Amino acid sequence: MAYTLNQTIYLVLLMFTFYGCLKSLMVYKEKREFKYLVILAFFLIISPQLWMKAYGVKMQEFLVTFQFVVLLVPLALFLFYDYLERKRLQEQKDKLKIKAFFESYVNPKIIDELLQKEKLELKGKRQEVTVFFMDIRGFTKMSEKLPAEEVVQILNKYFDIATSIFFKYDGTVDKFVGDAVMALFNAPTAVKDHELKAVQTALEIQKALKEWGRVDAGIGIHTGEAIVGNIGSKHKVDYTAIGRTVNIASRLEGETNAGDIVISKDVYDKVKHRFQTKHKETVTLKGMEKPVETYRYKTKTENYRI
Repeated sequence: MAYTLNQTIYLVLLMFTFYGCLKSLMVYKEKREFKYLVILAFFLIISPQLWMKAYGVKMQEFLVTFQFVVLLVPLALFLFYDYLERKRLQEQKDKLKIKAFFESYVNPKIIDELLQKEKLELKGKRQEVTVFFMDIRGFTKMSEKLPAEEVVQILNKYFDIATSIFFKYDGTVDKFVGDAVMALFNAPTAVKDHELKAVQTALEIQKALKEWGRVDAGIGIHTGEAIVGNIGSKHKVDYTAIGRTVNIASRLEGETNAGDIVISKDVYDKVKHRFQTKHKETVTLKGMEKPVETYRYKTKTENYRI
């Protein structure tokens, strides 16, 4: 089929508009600026006109009848693509926020596992967790005697020791409050043998603090169901756990002396095959009506194989 000069010109212009559509779409994808949407719309609008001019009256009659379809179909396809692209970018943005939120408190391995999930469940749910509380013994007296700079240095070193060991055993540092640490095992991602890993963490931290020789700490551990998720206000949100399990772990830490690890029966039943202790006790915890069975590891005077 032979083309006239006019047809050839219109076809060349049509090819140019196709290129313009593709180029403006690619640039918009990269820069996400509205002006490239306007350019794309312009090319989409003139493309059918050039097509009609290139193919004469018969094609023109056909396109006049269906020109809205010819125009709307690519626009609909683009809007659908744009929706998917915005959704992908929002998910990517959410994952970057999650990474920034957790990277100081969670083992990078856990962050990668968390980001690989198609759906991030951080809004709140009930699940079994092992809660770990630790506090320096005699910290108030020590801080009153030492210069502020030295107190801060000691605290930073203490937190560094603890955090590195939490990361080693897949624990999540929930928060630092003064000289206290709260950590979670089995959240935000599942951790196999989380009770055992929590006790291993406690024993290794106590060993490291004993070797360092600057501070002594007490540790309380309990396992059970808790509500975990992002909790807070519109101004500040923390990923944390709340409920009876958290309260019991905190109370157990309050029962410790320097170098002690006090765990509940629920935890001991899971770890006694590895870490036995002769120090079984029955105590009444603050806010609890009935006495609870606890087990104590005295790391200041006894050695335990980790």
